[in-house]
Amino acid sequence: MREVIELAEGWSLYRGDSKVSERVSVPHDAMLSEPRSPEAVTGNAGAYFPGGTYRYERIIDVPEDWEDMVVTLELEGVYQKATVLLDGVELAHNDYGYTGFYVDLTPHLRLGEKNVLTVIADNSHQPNSRWYSGSGIYRPARLHVQSRERIVLDGVRVTTESIDPPRVRVQTEVVGEGELNVSLWHDRAIVATGKGADVVLELPGALAWSADEPNLYECSVLMRRGHMVVDEARVTFGIRTIEWGSFGLRVNGEETLLRGGCVHHTQGILGAAEPAEAAWREVAILKEHGFNAIRSSHNPISKAMLEACDHLGMYVMDEYADMWYEHKNPADYASDFEDCWESDLEAMVTKDRNHPSVLLYAIGNEKAEPRDERGVACARMLANRLRSLDPTRPVTAGVNPTILFAAGVGFESFNGDGVEGEQAGPARGGDQTTNNSLLYNTYVSKMGDVMSLIASSPVVGRVNRPYFDQLDLAGYNYATGRYLPDVRVRPDRPVFGSETMPYDLARNWRLVERIPQAFGDFMWTAWDYLGECSLAGWSDDPEPVSKPYPWLCADTGALDLLGDPNGEAGMAEAVWDVTDVSIYVRPCTLPNPIKAPWRGTNSIPSWSWAECEGVPTTVEVYTKAPLVKLYLNGHHVATKRVHDCHADFSLRYEPGTLTALACETDGRLRARTSLSSAQGDLSLSLVREPRRREGYDEAGDVVFVDVRLADALGVVESGVDCEATVRVTGGELLAFGSAVQKSERSYLEGVFPLRYGRGLAIVRLGDGACTLRVSVDGIGEAKLSL
Repeated sequence: MREVIELAEGWSLYRGDSKVSERVSVPHDAMLSEPRSPEAVTGNAGAYFPGGTYRYERIIDVPEDWEDMVVTLELEGVYQKATVLLDGVELAHNDYGYTGFYVDLTPHLRLGEKNVLTVIADNSHQPNSRWYSGSGIYRPARLHVQSRERIVLDGVRVTTESIDPPRVRVQTEVVGEGELNVSLWHDRAIVATGKGADVVLELPGALAWSADEPNLYECSVLMRRGHMVVDEARVTFGIRTIEWGSFGLRVNGEETLLRGGCVHHTQGILGAAEPAEAAWREVAILKEHGFNAIRSSHNPISKAMLEACDHLGMYVMDEYADMWYEHKNPADYASDFEDCWESDLEAMVTKDRNHPSVLLYAIGNEKAEPRDERGVACARMLANRLRSLDPTRPVTAGVNPTILFAAGVGFESFNGDGVEGEQAGPARGGDQTTNNSLLYNTYVSKMGDVMSLIASSPVVGRVNRPYFDQLDLAGYNYATGRYLPDVRVRPDRPVFGSETMPYDLARNWRLVERIPQAFGDFMWTAWDYLGECSLAGWSDDPEPVSKPYPWLCADTGALDLLGDPNGEAGMAEAVWDVTDVSIYVRPCTLPNPIKAPWRGTNSIPSWSWAECEGVPTTVEVYTKAPLVKLYLNGHHVATKRVHDCHADFSLRYEPGTLTALACETDGRLRARTSLSSAQGDLSLSLVREPRRREGYDEAGDVVFVDVRLADALGVVESGVDCEATVRVTGGELLAFGSAVQKSERSYLEGVFPLRYGRGLAIVRLGDGACTLRVSVDGIGEAKLSL
């Protein structure tokens, strides 16, 4: 029988040529503990973290009874240019930092001895990413031990053939000969059985999977020789169909609108390291705020995120790459595209195909290559390969019509040398070049709404048409004005916003509801991320785009780095009917911010701003009601009409209670909500977040604790930011930090400034009692037993 051995513990990490090792656990982000510097070649795109080369080593005890077994190493994600060695002998190499891969260790194992497994991640050639990438073995690693006659890893494929009646096809790839017994399970009971490598089974009464009703089943395939079971494979699946056409998008025959947001692969203050609990937490929080779809920008999504999306109900647009054969940065994936595209596409599809949450495949993001026939042929090649690997899902891309049009007339928005109009080439680590997120974001900040006007012009439509003709669905980055002109030309092809400004959601969603072919919108972004510090943060820095060291994050998205909402989440909740009314307030501590292009507001749900009495601010009320009445401490401030699901009020801060009444046009009350100021002495509040992943607490599990500076009633004081110190006994502090825009502190040192009175501690539980202690000078200490 097969055995799966998780390789989480016992790793030694060597940085560069150092002979000194660190003990680390996997998943692990080696970049996050590197010293940041304003001279780092990654620049503000990489949050001023340096790259490097990292050697991970681990002992594998190989028992004698593995003599007749096949042993395979699985690495879900190594950033980047991974090399795998066993006892010093190189066995495999994988360039792309976002695809998992397998390595057959069998011929090289020394039975009955300790074998040394080495994984080298080379992220030294910079810049190679337009955002913070992380480094090292940032996703799980494991061994698969199987008999020589076996079911191939990822060799079971379950495809829905019908939902009425419920019917699936189970295909199994094997090595050797043996009888295959297939059983389908639900709620620990067998609901269907069959035999063979290709079998069609009906599941009477089975329920379909959707984001609203994520009903899951399990498929078990036993491989037998006589009465002996030699291998078993189990996969989770959902019964789900997809259709697309002039009617838009249908899931299980029902019209489906995607309430989407783009997300990067990083997990906030954890960096690129992704414990499964972090993935489940992210999906659960997004769902609480009304999202039902995520776009994995701009690389294949992790297995942990897919598992969470399947179980919690979240549609996925999985994306292949940010680059094809033209560089956006000197040392990026474009150098490897020609050699790796086919295997990387296959790895993505093999990972995705049994997950009902995956609806769409995207071949790329904001490509300039399709300005000519070579680029169009490349798009056709990628799309056709995806269709051959998985004909059940549509193919799309994040197309920016303005970028493609500009490239066609000689202006390169992205260029691998950081110089307009020149062909990019690879560069070695240490070269001082301008990262191209900065170039493009500066360009957008100066153009503003002009970009949308350009995208809407007929000539842009003609330039983009050959690229769109390769796709099943047309995805538009910042070009919703193209929906109507393009569906007139191709009424059979659905359209959607693959990347849009969050503050445009109300306007964009009207198009989604009005145009039959339009089926969704993905805002940039749903969740903030590290790096690309040239994007969205409102601050007191004079430059709106090129944010200097020690900036850390993009400060974009409906949810901040910790997952706390801002006014753009309030907008989404109103547009998507999640809440009837909500109040968000622009920080009184920053009355005159320098605004950046990707953010429409910096408001948060707080009316507690110590020492800010009399400071002018803007109160934003989000609702679908036509009128809002605002009251402060019982006094009527104003009544305003609602436009695009929000009404803004200018007033001066005064402690007390702020109340918003959402009303009908005749004044009748539809809903009300209030925010209050903190009163009296402040103290530290520690609240463990609910467990989002199925199961019970065990040693090694990861828990999240909200750290708040609050009054006795739990009202958070947003106007006092101070450093907090965290200590953990009986466990391991994985990270402590906040959504602060800039700091020279590390998320790993246990000391970090709060932002708006909020922070987050992430702890791995030990074998026994685990206690978290947090202290703030002048406030005191709080502790929490985990």
